[in-house]
Amino acid sequence: MESTEIKNIKKYIEFEKQKFITKYGEPNVDIIPVSDLSFSHKLWTGRFGHMVLARHCATGELKTVKAVSAKVASTWPKNVNADRNVMAAMGTFPFTVRLECWAADAEWLYLIMPIVSIGTLFELVSQYGRLNENVVRFFSAQILLGVEFLHATGLVHRNLKPENVLVNVNGYLRLSGFGDSKLIGRASRTYSFCGTPDYMPPEMVGFRGYGLAVDYWSLGIMLYEMAAAHPPFIGPDVGVLFERILRGEYRMDNMFSPPLRNLIQNLVQKDLTKRLGNLKNGISDIKNHTWYSATNWLQIINQKTESPFKHTNTRFIPPDYAELALWKNDEFFDF
Repeated sequence: MESTEIKNIKKYIEFEKQKFITKYGEPNVDIIPVSDLSFSHKLWTGRFGHMVLARHCATGELKTVKAVSAKVASTWPKNVNADRNVMAAMGTFPFTVRLECWAADAEWLYLIMPIVSIGTLFELVSQYGRLNENVVRFFSAQILLGVEFLHATGLVHRNLKPENVLVNVNGYLRLSGFGDSKLIGRASRTYSFCGTPDYMPPEMVGFRGYGLAVDYWSLGIMLYEMAAAHPPFIGPDVGVLFERILRGEYRMDNMFSPPLRNLIQNLVQKDLTKRLGNLKNGISDIKNHTWYSATNWLQIINQKTESPFKHTNTRFIPPDYAELALWKNDEFFDF
């Protein structure tokens, strides 16, 4: 499937879904000795661990490694296992990160993934500020296809945010950060309170049951943040932030085009009976929105659309290769 052009997105997602379901819960991923890895430097720190650049000694290939301390793994076993199990079950779907192999020692668990040459979408927005709407459309189309695939498998991500979107130098993305994901199916509801406050929907903040539609709210928040360089809901503390989310109280940026404004309004919609993605036509209502009218979804999923975002900084591939000493006794908090 890797070398074959995708001609039907629905059929391709069904094909990848079946592979995922077969592997999920019973991942067959190689375990390698830690000595097979030569660590370089820390790339960034996430909720549950460090992202580290390493080289696989036998092949010489560069890898992105999520290093999770034993303390974190024992404190948050459900989240760490969910992240590992979801990545291990991923096949060749282009917009989700997959686990190639893993290693462990007494202090660290190492989840080894393909190289990411830029970093996270959060870092990119922090560096460049407002992104052009063409760039936002290109990035969000990939995120949307990733969400479509996850939802087809029955997975709800529950922590979609720029920090959990990895960016390659060619402008193509991969969703990551599956520690809060849960297999709930299309019609089921769950009640867990999880994720990151800025991206939580009112049904979660209000401790009501929720389903896959939470990810569409988070997508709307990310659209706003990419185009404005800050999320729509802002408050001096989490309590005020949650009050504003429950009321749907935010100011629309006047620099957004009318179609983008309309799309965000219909995704960041507290009424679930009106939220795009949660209606009769499902995710098709989002893909068919006016703002995406120029998007060729087949070109995107085949990664044949030239990225409107140009970035040549491959700072994560160092000219000299120094051994890395991971920090000890780190704590990781979502907020």
